[in-house]
Amino acid sequence: MDTPSDRLLDTGGVAEVAGITPATVRLYLKRTRKRVADGLSVRPADFPLPDGQFGRSPAWREGAIRAWLAVRPGRGRSTPDV
Repeated sequence: MDTPSDRLLDTGGVAEVAGITPATVRLYLKRTRKRVADGLSVRPADFPLPDGQFGRSPAWREGAIRAWLAVRPGRGRSTPDV
């Protein structure tokens, strides 16, 4: 049986888990793909590259998205840095 972290999410699923729109997921993926195309490495705070596909649509492991959310700048902080 798949664990939640192994479950594959499509763009809509990622948007739901991350609390963003599917259009924002596509924009973040476009930025990461451009970074890779420019010869740069993917940083931990960059949106992760897909782990697979559903037909022609990208898919991510839920665990990869949750790991990205944990290190995403400006998220998960209740008070500003002083």
